[in-house]
Amino acid sequence: MTSEVNSACLPMEVTLIQMWLHDKSPNSRRSYLRDVTDFLSFIQKPLGEVTLIDIQNWDTQLKLKYAPSSQKRKITAVRSLFAFAMDNEILDKNPSAKLKPPKFKDAIAERLLTEDEWEKMLLAEPKRQHQLMLAFLYETRARVSEFCSLTWKDLREKPDGSALITLFGKGNKTRKVTITPQLWQALKATKSASTKGDDPIFLNSRKKAYSTVQVWRIVKAAGERVGIYGVSPHWLRHSGATHQLINGSPIHLQQQELGHSSLDTTSRYLHLLPGDYGAQYTKVKLPF
Repeated sequence: MTSEVNSACLPMEVTLIQMWLHDKSPNSRRSYLRDVTDFLSFIQKPLGEVTLIDIQNWDTQLKLKYAPSSQKRKITAVRSLFAFAMDNEILDKNPSAKLKPPKFKDAIAERLLTEDEWEKMLLAEPKRQHQLMLAFLYETRARVSEFCSLTWKDLREKPDGSALITLFGKGNKTRKVTITPQLWQALKATKSASTKGDDPIFLNSRKKAYSTVQVWRIVKAAGERVGIYGVSPHWLRHSGATHQLINGSPIHLQQQELGHSSLDTTSRYLHLLPGDYGAQYTKVKLPF
């Protein structure tokens, strides 16, 4: 618990937040802690005295300052905290229960590379290690936090020459993905005789694991090198999944390897694939 939270909370609330965050992943803890701290700084009263009007005033302020996706994350964090307090009989009311996270446009199509763009981006990367990092993010569809925590012991060669990758991340969930033999052989070639199982797969100039910020910068620069701006590691996750579906991957396999709890989430990618669509059934010919 940070001093920032201690200054915004009563001792009981500090304990409550510690209990609430206990089983969450490190990235979720950081994100939720920041969001709840912002909420408490705005409310300026004990959680037990917060009313629906307080929550609605905070929601109004969120709409003025943040994009819908950030609003949703912050509201979800606060609702989760209140629900936890209710479930554990620490509070006897949940004023956030009636506050619904905002709905927003599914912009996944705006964060996709075509297969040609991906190939150009990969081939234009001048540094071999960065090229391997890009290919790894694309093939595994790993989240950047999952990627940064990987060590050599998380990779196991399979009989067909490919390699099984064990990812651990969002929601404290573990999942398995497989990379191609070509990428695995290229990665194995980077190992030295002194490499240990606990060593990161990719080492930065200080011989440490890359931070999420460093990986973001590498991916962003790779996109800009071929005239594509705003590319992030998540673009490679979306693009890898979509390209694999285009080329015949079963959707249930994508659901499993992406770590989606619902097939509905994975089916968002299907709308981007070539094939049948409604407008082709119109009878009236366009005059141009």
